[in-house]
Amino acid sequence: MSNSYQLKEVTGFSQFHAVLKEVYRGNKQYVYPLQGDIEGILSAKNNSYDGTNLKLWVVLEEGKRPVGRIAAFIDRERNKELDIPLGGLGFFESIENDQVAELLFEAAEGWLRAEGMHAVDGPINFGERDKFWGLLTKGWYRPVYQETYNPPYYQRMFEDRAYVPHEQCLTLRGVVAEFPVERLAGLAGKVREEYGLYTKQIDKNNLPTAANDFATAYNAAFNHLPYFKPLTGEEILPTFKEMKPIMDPHLTSLAYDKNDEPIGMAGLIPDINCFMKGVNGKLNWKGLPRFLYRLKFQKARNCKCVAFGIVNRYQRMGVYPLMIDAMFQSGNQHNSKTYKYVDLATIRGHNAVMVKTCQKMGTKIHREHTAYRKALVEGAKWDAFAMIDLGEVGMGNYG
Repeated sequence: MSNSYQLKEVTGFSQFHAVLKEVYRGNKQYVYPLQGDIEGILSAKNNSYDGTNLKLWVVLEEGKRPVGRIAAFIDRERNKELDIPLGGLGFFESIENDQVAELLFEAAEGWLRAEGMHAVDGPINFGERDKFWGLLTKGWYRPVYQETYNPPYYQRMFEDRAYVPHEQCLTLRGVVAEFPVERLAGLAGKVREEYGLYTKQIDKNNLPTAANDFATAYNAAFNHLPYFKPLTGEEILPTFKEMKPIMDPHLTSLAYDKNDEPIGMAGLIPDINCFMKGVNGKLNWKGLPRFLYRLKFQKARNCKCVAFGIVNRYQRMGVYPLMIDAMFQSGNQHNSKTYKYVDLATIRGHNAVMVKTCQKMGTKIHREHTAYRKALVEGAKWDAFAMIDLGEVGMGNYG
Protein backbone atom coordinates (compact mmCIF):
# COMPACT_ATOMS: atom_id res chain seq x y z
CA MET A 1 0.00 0.00 0.00
CA SER A 2 1.48 3.35 -1.05
CA ASN A 3 1.79 6.28 1.31
CA SER A 4 -0.53 9.23 0.99
CA TYR A 5 0.76 12.79 0.83
CA GLN A 6 -1.15 15.97 1.59
CA LEU A 7 -0.23 19.55 0.72
CA LYS A 8 -0.72 22.09 3.49
CA GLU A 9 -0.29 25.86 3.41
CA VAL A 10 1.39 27.07 6.60
CA THR A 11 1.99 30.39 8.31
CA GLY A 12 4.23 29.08 11.08
CA PHE A 13 7.61 27.38 10.90
CA SER A 14 7.49 24.27 13.05
CA GLN A 15 6.67 21.83 10.25
CA PHE A 16 8.60 23.91 7.71
CA HIS A 17 11.83 23.47 9.70
CA ALA A 18 11.07 19.83 10.52
CA VAL A 19 11.36 18.78 6.86
CA LEU A 20 15.15 19.18 7.06
CA LYS A 21 15.48 16.29 9.50
CA GLU A 22 13.72 13.98 7.07
CA VAL A 23 15.87 14.97 4.10
CA TYR A 24 19.32 15.23 5.72
CA ARG A 25 19.22 12.63 8.48
CA GLY A 26 22.65 10.95 8.63
CA ASN A 27 24.37 13.44 6.30
CA LYS A 28 27.65 14.40 7.98
CA GLN A 29 28.34 17.35 5.66
CA TYR A 30 25.05 19.10 6.21
CA VAL A 31 24.84 22.11 8.50
CA TYR A 32 21.36 23.19 9.52
CA PRO A 33 20.78 26.83 8.59
CA LEU A 34 19.91 29.07 11.50
CA GLN A 35 16.17 28.99 11.92
CA GLY A 36 16.21 32.69 12.80
CA ASP A 37 17.79 33.48 9.43
CA ILE A 38 15.08 31.59 7.55
CA GLU A 39 12.26 33.08 9.59
CA GLY A 40 13.68 36.58 9.09
CA ILE A 41 13.50 36.10 5.32
CA LEU A 42 10.07 34.44 5.16
CA SER A 43 8.13 36.82 7.39
CA ALA A 44 7.21 40.44 7.99
CA LYS A 45 10.77 41.01 9.24
CA ASN A 46 11.80 41.04 5.57
CA ASN A 47 11.55 44.51 4.01
CA SER A 48 10.49 42.90 0.72
CA TYR A 49 7.35 41.47 2.35
CA ASP A 50 4.19 43.54 1.88
CA GLY A 51 1.64 41.21 3.45
CA THR A 52 0.46 39.68 0.17
CA ASN A 53 3.55 38.47 -1.67
CA LEU A 54 4.66 35.34 0.18
CA LYS A 55 3.29 31.81 0.58
CA LEU A 56 4.65 28.72 2.38
CA TRP A 57 3.63 25.09 1.96
CA VAL A 58 4.63 21.74 3.41
CA VAL A 59 3.73 18.20 2.36
CA LEU A 60 2.74 15.77 5.09
CA GLU A 61 3.03 12.01 4.81
CA GLU A 62 -0.08 10.33 6.18
CA GLY A 63 -1.09 13.69 7.60
CA LYS A 64 1.77 13.73 10.10
CA ARG A 65 5.40 13.51 8.91
CA PRO A 66 6.67 16.68 7.13
CA VAL A 67 8.53 15.43 4.04
CA GLY A 68 8.60 18.48 1.74
CA ARG A 69 8.43 22.25 1.77
CA ILE A 70 8.57 25.27 -0.53
CA ALA A 71 8.22 29.05 -0.41
CA ALA A 72 6.92 31.24 -3.24
CA PHE A 73 7.26 35.01 -3.34
CA ILE A 74 7.13 38.14 -5.49
CA ASP A 75 9.52 41.04 -5.07
CA ARG A 76 7.11 43.70 -6.31
CA GLU A 77 9.56 46.60 -6.04
CA ARG A 78 12.23 44.82 -8.05
CA ASN A 79 9.66 43.70 -10.59
CA LYS A 80 9.03 47.32 -11.55
CA GLU A 81 12.41 47.31 -13.28
CA LEU A 82 12.09 43.93 -15.04
CA ASP A 83 10.97 43.14 -18.57
CA ILE A 84 8.53 40.41 -17.52
CA PRO A 85 6.52 39.82 -14.32
CA LEU A 86 8.79 37.48 -12.39
CA GLY A 87 8.13 35.40 -9.30
CA GLY A 88 10.48 33.37 -7.18
CA LEU A 89 10.52 30.13 -5.26
CA GLY A 90 13.03 28.96 -2.72
CA PHE A 91 13.84 26.93 0.36
CA PHE A 92 12.61 23.88 -1.53
CA GLU A 93 13.24 20.58 0.24
CA SER A 94 11.84 17.14 -0.49
CA ILE A 95 12.46 13.51 0.17
CA GLU A 96 13.31 11.60 -2.99
CA ASN A 97 9.73 11.24 -4.08
CA ASP A 98 8.31 12.84 -7.24
CA GLN A 99 4.76 12.92 -5.92
CA VAL A 100 5.92 15.12 -3.04
CA ALA A 101 7.92 17.37 -5.36
CA GLU A 102 5.02 17.72 -7.80
CA LEU A 103 2.63 18.85 -5.06
CA LEU A 104 5.10 21.54 -4.01
CA PHE A 105 5.93 22.84 -7.48
CA GLU A 106 2.27 22.88 -8.53
CA ALA A 107 1.31 24.92 -5.48
CA ALA A 108 4.10 27.48 -5.88
CA GLU A 109 3.76 27.84 -9.65
CA GLY A 110 -0.04 27.94 -9.52
CA TRP A 111 -0.09 30.77 -6.98
CA LEU A 112 2.53 32.78 -8.91
CA ARG A 113 0.61 32.30 -12.15
CA ALA A 114 -2.61 33.45 -10.47
CA GLU A 115 -0.73 36.54 -9.28
CA GLY A 116 0.11 37.42 -12.89
CA MET A 117 3.69 36.20 -13.04
CA HIS A 118 5.00 35.17 -16.47
CA ALA A 119 8.06 33.27 -15.21
CA VAL A 120 9.60 32.00 -12.00
CA ASP A 121 13.20 31.88 -10.76
CA GLY A 122 14.29 29.19 -8.35
CA PRO A 123 15.58 28.22 -6.02
CA ILE A 124 16.43 31.75 -4.91
CA ASN A 125 16.24 33.96 -1.85
CA PHE A 126 13.34 36.30 -1.11
CA GLY A 127 15.38 39.48 -1.00
CA GLU A 128 19.07 40.17 -1.48
CA ARG A 129 21.15 38.02 -3.79
CA ASP A 130 24.05 37.43 -1.41
CA LYS A 131 22.62 34.35 0.33
CA PHE A 132 20.59 31.16 -0.29
CA TRP A 133 20.78 31.67 -4.06
CA GLY A 134 20.70 28.79 -6.50
CA LEU A 135 20.72 25.01 -6.40
CA LEU A 136 23.97 23.23 -5.55
CA THR A 137 24.93 21.53 -8.82
CA LYS A 138 28.66 20.98 -8.31
CA GLY A 139 30.88 20.68 -5.25
CA TRP A 140 29.25 18.70 -2.45
CA TYR A 141 31.25 19.81 0.56
CA ARG A 142 30.22 21.33 3.87
CA PRO A 143 28.33 24.53 2.99
CA VAL A 144 29.47 27.91 4.25
CA TYR A 145 27.15 30.13 6.24
CA GLN A 146 23.93 31.05 4.37
CA GLU A 147 24.84 28.89 1.39
CA THR A 148 22.39 26.40 -0.11
CA TYR A 149 23.16 22.69 0.21
CA ASN A 150 20.91 20.01 -1.26
CA PRO A 151 20.81 16.40 -2.45
CA PRO A 152 21.93 15.83 -6.07
CA TYR A 153 18.48 14.52 -7.07
CA TYR A 154 17.03 18.04 -6.71
CA GLN A 155 18.62 18.95 -10.06
CA ARG A 156 16.57 16.30 -11.82
CA MET A 157 13.43 17.43 -10.00
CA PHE A 158 13.86 20.95 -11.34
CA GLU A 159 14.96 20.06 -14.86
CA ASP A 160 12.22 17.44 -15.32
CA ARG A 161 9.73 20.25 -14.72
CA ALA A 162 11.06 22.51 -17.50
CA TYR A 163 13.32 24.66 -15.35
CA VAL A 164 16.33 25.77 -17.38
CA PRO A 165 19.63 27.19 -16.08
CA HIS A 166 19.46 30.98 -15.94
CA GLU A 167 22.35 32.17 -13.78
CA GLN A 168 25.52 30.61 -12.43
CA CYS A 169 26.67 31.42 -8.89
CA LEU A 170 30.19 30.36 -7.95
CA THR A 171 32.02 29.86 -4.69
CA LEU A 172 35.78 30.32 -5.02
CA ARG A 173 38.06 28.98 -2.31
CA GLY A 174 41.60 29.96 -1.43
CA VAL A 175 44.14 29.06 1.23
CA VAL A 176 44.66 32.28 3.21
CA ALA A 177 48.31 31.61 3.98
CA GLU A 178 49.06 31.08 0.28
CA PHE A 179 47.87 34.46 -0.98
CA PRO A 180 50.57 36.20 -3.11
CA VAL A 181 51.69 38.46 -0.26
CA GLU A 182 54.73 40.11 -1.83
CA ARG A 183 52.95 40.91 -5.10
CA LEU A 184 49.95 42.30 -3.23
CA ALA A 185 52.14 44.50 -1.04
CA GLY A 186 53.96 45.88 -4.07
CA LEU A 187 50.75 46.70 -5.93
CA ALA A 188 49.18 48.24 -2.85
CA GLY A 189 52.19 50.46 -2.27
CA LYS A 190 52.01 51.82 -5.83
CA VAL A 191 48.29 52.52 -5.49
CA ARG A 192 48.78 54.47 -2.27
CA GLU A 193 51.62 56.49 -3.72
CA GLU A 194 50.23 57.17 -7.20
CA TYR A 195 46.54 57.76 -6.44
CA GLY A 196 46.48 58.66 -2.74
CA LEU A 197 44.03 55.87 -1.97
CA TYR A 198 43.87 54.38 1.52
CA THR A 199 41.89 51.90 3.62
CA LYS A 200 40.25 51.63 7.02
CA GLN A 201 38.86 48.71 9.02
CA ILE A 202 35.29 48.69 10.25
CA ASP A 203 35.30 50.09 13.77
CA LYS A 204 33.00 47.98 15.96
CA ASN A 205 32.58 51.00 18.22
CA ASN A 206 31.45 53.26 15.38
CA LEU A 207 29.16 51.09 13.27
CA PRO A 208 26.87 53.92 12.00
CA THR A 209 29.78 55.61 10.20
CA ALA A 210 30.96 52.31 8.76
CA ALA A 211 27.41 51.49 7.58
CA ASN A 212 27.09 54.85 5.80
CA ASP A 213 30.47 54.48 4.09
CA PHE A 214 29.67 50.89 3.14
CA ALA A 215 26.34 51.98 1.60
CA THR A 216 28.01 54.77 -0.39
CA ALA A 217 30.58 52.40 -1.88
CA TYR A 218 28.03 49.64 -2.46
CA ASN A 219 25.59 51.84 -4.35
CA ALA A 220 28.28 53.36 -6.55
CA ALA A 221 29.79 49.94 -7.28
CA PHE A 222 26.62 48.07 -8.24
CA ASN A 223 24.14 50.62 -9.60
CA HIS A 224 24.85 49.53 -13.19
CA LEU A 225 23.96 45.87 -12.64
CA PRO A 226 20.59 44.18 -13.28
CA TYR A 227 18.49 43.62 -10.14
CA PHE A 228 20.32 46.47 -8.36
CA LYS A 229 18.55 47.74 -5.27
CA PRO A 230 20.18 50.71 -3.48
CA LEU A 231 20.85 50.51 0.24
CA THR A 232 21.15 53.18 2.91
CA GLY A 233 23.36 53.24 5.96
CA GLU A 234 20.23 52.97 8.09
CA GLU A 235 19.27 49.74 6.30
CA ILE A 236 22.75 48.25 6.67
CA LEU A 237 23.28 49.23 10.32
CA PRO A 238 20.97 46.53 11.83
CA THR A 239 22.93 43.86 9.95
CA PHE A 240 26.21 45.27 11.24
CA LYS A 241 24.85 45.25 14.78
CA GLU A 242 23.61 41.69 14.38
CA MET A 243 27.03 40.59 13.11
CA LYS A 244 28.98 42.47 15.79
CA PRO A 245 29.40 39.45 18.14
CA ILE A 246 31.16 37.45 15.42
CA MET A 247 32.73 40.33 13.48
CA ASP A 248 36.51 40.26 13.13
CA PRO A 249 37.70 43.78 12.18
CA HIS A 250 40.85 42.26 10.63
CA LEU A 251 38.56 40.75 7.97
CA THR A 252 37.15 44.12 6.89
CA SER A 253 38.44 46.87 4.64
CA LEU A 254 36.87 50.09 3.34
CA ALA A 255 38.75 51.94 0.60
CA TYR A 256 38.74 55.73 0.15
CA ASP A 257 40.05 58.17 -2.43
CA LYS A 258 42.24 61.16 -1.59
CA ASN A 259 39.07 63.21 -0.97
CA ASP A 260 37.92 60.71 1.69
CA GLU A 261 35.09 59.41 -0.50
CA PRO A 262 34.29 55.67 -0.04
CA ILE A 263 35.19 53.83 -3.25
CA GLY A 264 35.35 50.17 -2.22
CA MET A 265 34.35 47.73 0.45
CA ALA A 266 35.46 44.22 1.35
CA GLY A 267 33.80 42.44 4.23
CA LEU A 268 34.45 38.92 5.44
CA ILE A 269 33.25 37.11 8.53
CA PRO A 270 34.31 33.93 10.28
CA ASP A 271 32.37 31.11 8.66
CA ILE A 272 30.11 30.27 11.58
CA ASN A 273 29.18 26.93 10.03
CA CYS A 274 32.55 25.77 11.35
CA PHE A 275 31.09 26.09 14.84
CA MET A 276 27.54 24.82 14.27
CA LYS A 277 27.94 21.08 14.87
CA GLY A 278 25.12 19.82 17.06
CA VAL A 279 23.36 23.19 17.12
CA ASN A 280 20.72 22.03 14.58
CA GLY A 281 19.84 25.55 13.53
CA LYS A 282 18.83 26.72 17.00
CA LEU A 283 20.86 29.25 18.96
CA ASN A 284 18.77 28.64 22.07
CA TRP A 285 19.71 27.81 25.66
CA LYS A 286 21.09 24.48 24.47
CA GLY A 287 22.78 25.41 21.19
CA LEU A 288 24.13 28.87 22.00
CA PRO A 289 26.68 27.80 24.65
CA ARG A 290 28.11 25.17 22.27
CA PHE A 291 28.37 27.71 19.48
CA LEU A 292 30.00 30.42 21.63
CA TYR A 293 32.50 27.98 23.13
CA ARG A 294 33.64 26.82 19.70
CA LEU A 295 33.70 30.40 18.38
CA LYS A 296 36.12 31.35 21.14
CA PHE A 297 38.33 28.29 21.43
CA GLN A 298 38.13 26.17 18.27
CA LYS A 299 41.31 26.43 16.24
CA ALA A 300 40.01 25.05 12.93
CA ARG A 301 38.21 27.96 11.29
CA ASN A 302 37.57 29.47 7.87
CA CYS A 303 36.22 32.80 6.70
CA LYS A 304 33.60 33.81 4.17
CA CYS A 305 33.33 36.93 2.03
CA VAL A 306 29.91 38.53 2.49
CA ALA A 307 30.42 41.73 0.52
CA PHE A 308 32.88 43.04 -2.02
CA GLY A 309 32.67 45.88 -4.51
CA ILE A 310 34.62 48.70 -6.14
CA VAL A 311 33.26 51.87 -7.74
CA ASN A 312 33.46 51.48 -11.54
CA ARG A 313 35.92 54.25 -12.32
CA TYR A 314 38.39 52.82 -9.80
CA GLN A 315 38.18 49.18 -10.84
CA ARG A 316 41.43 49.17 -12.82
CA MET A 317 43.42 51.25 -10.35
CA GLY A 318 44.45 48.50 -7.94
CA VAL A 319 41.77 48.94 -5.28
CA TYR A 320 41.27 45.18 -5.00
CA PRO A 321 44.91 44.39 -4.10
CA LEU A 322 44.92 47.48 -1.86
CA MET A 323 42.07 46.11 0.27
CA ILE A 324 43.27 42.50 0.22
CA ASP A 325 46.78 43.56 1.26
CA ALA A 326 45.34 45.67 4.08
CA MET A 327 43.43 42.68 5.41
CA PHE A 328 46.36 40.32 4.97
CA GLN A 329 48.80 42.57 6.82
CA SER A 330 46.32 43.57 9.54
CA GLY A 331 47.29 42.66 13.08
CA ASN A 332 50.68 41.21 12.19
CA GLN A 333 49.08 38.94 9.57
CA HIS A 334 46.38 37.85 12.00
CA ASN A 335 44.17 36.39 9.28
CA SER A 336 46.73 33.99 7.80
CA LYS A 337 47.44 32.69 11.32
CA THR A 338 43.76 32.34 12.20
CA TYR A 339 41.87 31.15 9.10
CA LYS A 340 42.72 28.25 6.81
CA TYR A 341 40.33 28.78 3.91
CA VAL A 342 38.55 31.82 2.53
CA ASP A 343 35.36 31.24 0.55
CA LEU A 344 34.16 33.87 -1.90
CA ALA A 345 30.50 33.00 -2.42
CA THR A 346 27.78 34.12 -4.86
CA ILE A 347 30.29 35.28 -7.50
CA ARG A 348 28.28 35.34 -10.74
CA GLY A 349 29.68 33.26 -13.58
CA HIS A 350 28.82 36.02 -16.05
CA ASN A 351 30.97 38.51 -14.11
CA ALA A 352 34.17 37.48 -15.89
CA VAL A 353 36.19 40.39 -14.49
CA MET A 354 35.38 39.44 -10.90
CA VAL A 355 36.02 35.73 -11.47
CA LYS A 356 39.44 36.42 -13.04
CA THR A 357 40.34 38.95 -10.33
CA CYS A 358 39.57 36.43 -7.60
CA GLN A 359 41.54 33.72 -9.39
CA LYS A 360 44.57 36.02 -9.59
CA MET A 361 44.56 36.06 -5.79
CA GLY A 362 45.05 32.28 -5.77
CA THR A 363 41.43 31.19 -5.34
CA LYS A 364 39.86 28.41 -7.38
CA ILE A 365 36.25 27.59 -8.23
CA HIS A 366 35.12 25.14 -5.56
CA ARG A 367 31.31 24.97 -5.83
CA GLU A 368 28.58 25.89 -8.30
CA HIS A 369 24.99 26.91 -7.62
CA THR A 370 22.54 27.27 -10.48
CA ALA A 371 19.49 29.52 -10.44
CA TYR A 372 16.85 28.14 -12.81
CA ARG A 373 14.00 29.89 -14.65
CA LYS A 374 10.72 28.51 -15.97
CA ALA A 375 8.02 30.08 -18.13
CA LEU A 376 4.61 30.18 -16.45
CA VAL A 377 2.72 31.47 -19.49
CA GLU A 378 3.06 30.74 -23.19
CA GLY A 379 5.41 33.08 -25.02
CA ALA A 380 7.44 34.24 -22.03
CA LYS A 381 10.97 35.01 -23.24
CA TRP A 382 14.22 36.16 -21.70
CA ASP A 383 17.97 35.97 -22.17
CA ALA A 384 19.90 33.74 -19.80
CA PHE A 385 23.17 34.97 -18.35
CA ALA A 386 26.45 33.73 -19.82
CA MET A 387 27.99 30.76 -18.00
CA ILE A 388 31.51 29.42 -17.85
CA ASP A 389 32.67 25.85 -18.33
CA LEU A 390 33.37 24.06 -15.05
CA GLY A 391 34.51 20.77 -16.54
CA GLU A 392 37.62 20.64 -14.34
CA VAL A 393 35.83 21.41 -11.08
CA GLY A 394 35.33 18.39 -8.82
CA MET A 395 31.84 17.19 -7.96
CA GLY A 396 32.55 16.36 -4.31
CA ASN A 397 30.73 13.59 -2.47
CA TYR A 398 27.23 13.97 -1.09
CA GLY A 399 26.80 12.88 2.50
